[in-house]
Amino acid sequence: MVTNKDYYAILGVGRNASIEDVKKAYRRLARKYHPDLHPGDKEMEAKFKDINEAYSVLVDTEKRKQYDLGERVVFEGAPFTGGPFGGFRSVDFRDFGADLGGVEEIFGEIFGRRGARGARGARPGRAWPNVPTRGEDTLYSLDIDFMHAVKGTDVRISVRKGAGTEKLTVKIPPGVKDGSRVRVAGRGHPGAYGGPPGDLYILTRVKPHPYFRRVDNDIYLDVPVTVNEALFGAKIKVPTLEGFSTVKIPPGTQGGQKLRLKGKGAPNAAGRQRGDQYMVVNIAVPKGVDKKSKELLEEVARINPYEPRRGLW
Repeated sequence: MVTNKDYYAILGVGRNASIEDVKKAYRRLARKYHPDLHPGDKEMEAKFKDINEAYSVLVDTEKRKQYDLGERVVFEGAPFTGGPFGGFRSVDFRDFGADLGGVEEIFGEIFGRRGARGARGARPGRAWPNVPTRGEDTLYSLDIDFMHAVKGTDVRISVRKGAGTEKLTVKIPPGVKDGSRVRVAGRGHPGAYGGPPGDLYILTRVKPHPYFRRVDNDIYLDVPVTVNEALFGAKIKVPTLEGFSTVKIPPGTQGGQKLRLKGKGAPNAAGRQRGDQYMVVNIAVPKGVDKKSKELLEEVARINPYEPRRGLW
């Protein structure tokens, strides 16, 4: 057959490309355009046919030499006329010229070794063997307590697998967040014709905590303090992820001020570094005072005049 196709352009390689470069280009394009990955797509079929023609010429030293001299004698194998690949017949690897092992290796990478070995002995008109296909991934939504998400835990779940269900114990690593995905390799739907199974992905939905809030890997806690504690300073106990810690309230602490406990936050996804914990100070004012207390507070205000809104607007 004679053609005007630019095989170098089809494979995306230069005219000085080595045989290995041609093979690499073919691997990349075959993974992308193989019709078995795009059933019924005529455009993909035509593209894949051109890729195979280009490969069969450029990987063969003699054919490539003829092509480069302008003779353009190409692809002497039988055309793709029908079969299991959306209009493609079984391919006899001998149609690809001298590099039989290279093509077998490439198709083995795409479809698995079983498919490659089966195709090796194919003849025109014979059906391609059933190609091993990876199973689909499974998504499982899991409601998880705040502390379990931070510290990690083991959970027992039941997931659908094929026509039945499977009970699994899944390890949730420390530091997962709301919306995190935990991958469990090989626990998805089974593959077809000996293909590998898919993966199981656990989608975590973290329940709110009564008083902790999480922002990225930092933990926030609202801490009420008395007027005297904020004014004169104090040492108070506050909860952390590991239990209670003593925190010093500096004299003159203002409402809304943040006090940091370094390294007391949640771990990151790798579990190697932790965020911080922040105490947000809320000054708690008593709702009712007696007459004598009121007089004393008025005297304090007279002796220590203070205008907190000065200069704000």
